[in-house]
Amino acid sequence: MSTDYTETLKKIKETEEATSREILERRKALEEELRRMEGDSASSIAQAKAQAEAYTAAEVEKASSSAQRKADALLATTSKQAKEVAAKKLDKKDLKKIIDNTLFSEFE
Repeated sequence: MSTDYTETLKKIKETEEATSREILERRKALEEELRRMEGDSASSIAQAKAQAEAYTAAEVEKASSSAQRKADALLATTSKQAKEVAAKKLDKKDLKKIIDNTLFSEFE
């Protein structure tokens, strides 16, 4: 009977040790997988950030170019209109009207 008891204790001890080894191996495997996943996610985040910065820079450049084209077109139109107005000869009646409106608007 003591031999059975001793054998049972040995089997329990061996089972505990085997289970501990399996748990330790599984833990190491999970930790390694976690480190790999952290590395992958850090790489993905860095890549996404670089893409976002490149996209933002391209959109800013596109908006700047568009605004510059619109400003140039507006300046050209305004310049043309200013030249047309400057080249226009006023008769005495129109000149008097402009002067009266300008001067008398100050006193109103």
